[in-house]
Amino acid sequence: MIRPLPPELQGLLARGEVLLSVKDAVRELLENALDAGARRVRVELWGGGLERLVVEDDGEGIPLAELPLAVEPFATSKLQDPKAIRTLGFRGQALYALRQAATLRLRSRPKGQLGGGLLLAQGERVEVREVPAPPGTRVEVWGLFAGEGRDAALEARGVLELLRRYLLHHPHLSLALFLEGEARLLFPGTGLKEAARLVFGRVLAERLLPLEAREGAFALSGLLSGPQASRTRPDLLFLSVNGRPVAWPEALLKAVRRAYRELLPEGHYPVGVLNLSLPAEAYRLRLDARKEEVALSGEAEAFVERSLREALGGKNLARLLPEPKPLGPLAPPTPSGLPRLRYLGQFRDTYLLAEGGDTLYVVDQHAAHERILYEDFLRRLDEGLKPLPYPVLVELAPEEALRLPGEAERLFAFEPFGPQRVRLLRAPSFLHPYPLLLPEVFREALRGEGRSLKGLLARLACLPAIKAGHPLGQVAGQALLDALLACETPWVCPHGRPTLLALKEEELIRRFGRRSGAKGGEEARPHRPRESFPEPPLPKEG
Repeated sequence: MIRPLPPELQGLLARGEVLLSVKDAVRELLENALDAGARRVRVELWGGGLERLVVEDDGEGIPLAELPLAVEPFATSKLQDPKAIRTLGFRGQALYALRQAATLRLRSRPKGQLGGGLLLAQGERVEVREVPAPPGTRVEVWGLFAGEGRDAALEARGVLELLRRYLLHHPHLSLALFLEGEARLLFPGTGLKEAARLVFGRVLAERLLPLEAREGAFALSGLLSGPQASRTRPDLLFLSVNGRPVAWPEALLKAVRRAYRELLPEGHYPVGVLNLSLPAEAYRLRLDARKEEVALSGEAEAFVERSLREALGGKNLARLLPEPKPLGPLAPPTPSGLPRLRYLGQFRDTYLLAEGGDTLYVVDQHAAHERILYEDFLRRLDEGLKPLPYPVLVELAPEEALRLPGEAERLFAFEPFGPQRVRLLRAPSFLHPYPLLLPEVFREALRGEGRSLKGLLARLACLPAIKAGHPLGQVAGQALLDALLACETPWVCPHGRPTLLALKEEELIRRFGRRSGAKGGEEARPHRPRESFPEPPLPKEG
C-alpha cells in the first residue's frame, strides 16, 4: 500500500538530486517495474527521451485509489525500515520529481482490479480517471528537461548503457528498447551468458568462467575472466547486491584481488559480473539519490573471496596467446616476401606449426593447399588446352544449350554432337585426371551466373586440397610449406580466407613477462604486462 513516509524518514532520505539525466528517469522507472515483479519491460525514447519517454511493464500495477498518492513526495509502498531495504526503490520521489519536471501520464491496473486508472499530472495539477488497461503500468513523460538544449544522442547512449548493465543483474528480464520507434535492444531474458555476450561482446564473453556459490543466507552467481583477460581498471567488472547495481567497495575489490593471487599482474582486475545475495544485516546502503554505494560486512567479504578461490581452483587457467593477425606484405628475399619456413609439427591434424625468423606461423593446411593448387591451375591454364585421351560426351539442358559457348570456351575445346549434346576434345592438363568431373565443370562454366573463370578455378582447387584432420609428417609438411612460399599470393586461399597467421617472438616475451628472447642471454626479471583489453568492448552508440 502506498503511504506517506513519516517526517523523520523524509529528512533521512531528502538528500541529493533525483533526476540529472534521462538515464536517471529510466533507472527510477525500471526499478519501480522490477520491484513490482515485472517480467517484461519496454522502454521507448523519442528525441533521446527528451521529447517523450515511455516505460511499460507487466508488473503488479497500482490500485486506482492509490494513483494520486503515487505522485506525491515521499510516498511509497516499499520502505518499512531504512536498515533493512529489500527493494530497489524506496525514496518515494521518482514519480513526484517527474511530475514537477515534465508532463506525466501514468496508466496502471493490478491484475485483480476491474479496469485501470489513468493519471495526468503536471506541476500541481493532477487528474485521475478510470480507463480500460492491461495488467501492469505504463508511464509516459513528455518534455523532460525542456529548454535546456540537451544532446538527444548522448541521452540515448546513457540509457542504452544503463539497460545493458541491468541485464547483467537481471538476466531473466525480457527487455526492449526502441529509439524513434526503431528497436535498438531486444533481449528475451535468456540468462546471464547471453546478457554477457550483449555487454562484453561474444569473444570476451566466451572467456568468462561461471560462478555459483551458497553458504547459508549468502549466495553468489556470475561470470568472471581467468588470467587471460584483465584490465588495469575495474571498469568492466560489475557488481550487484540483491539485484541492485552498486559501485565496488574498495575492501571487496581487494578481496577479489586476493582470490586471484598471482594469476593476475599487480594492479590488474578481472572482467565480468558478480551478483551477490546477502541478508540485510550483511551490508549497508548509503541513502542518497544514487543508491550505489554499499559497505559489506567482513563475513560477506570473506564469503566472496572464499567462493572465488574455490571457483578458480582446478580450472585450466593457462593464458591464451593473443589473437594472431593475418600477415601484411613483407619484403623479399622470397617471391612472396615470406621468410623460409621450417616445419615444427602439426596441431590437431589441421594446422601446421612453422618457424620463420623470430616469428611462429600457424598454417591452415587446407587453405594453403588450395592456394598452391589454384596458382598451379592458373599457370597450367596459360599453357593452353591439351587433347583429352578420348572425347567426353556432355548432355545439355535446353537453357544450357542456349548459353554456348560462354566461359566454357576458355576451359574447353568442344564440338556439337547432335541436339543438345557436345563432345569435349581438349581441356587444361590439370583436368585430365578427372574425366567423370569434366561434364559438370563444363556445365558450371556455361552457367557462369556472373562468376568469373577464376572463381570456378577456386572451387576446383578446393576439391583435391588436403582436408582438415589429415595427418602430415615432416616431409609432407615441409613440402607444403615450401610450395606455399613459392606462391605469388600465399597470404590467402582463393576464397579470401587467411592461409597463415603469425605470432611474433616479442609478443611471447611480453606475455610471459620476460625481457629478452631465446638468444638474449641471461634470464630476465618479470615485468608487468599491458592490460589485455585496452579498449572497452561496448560499441559507441550514436
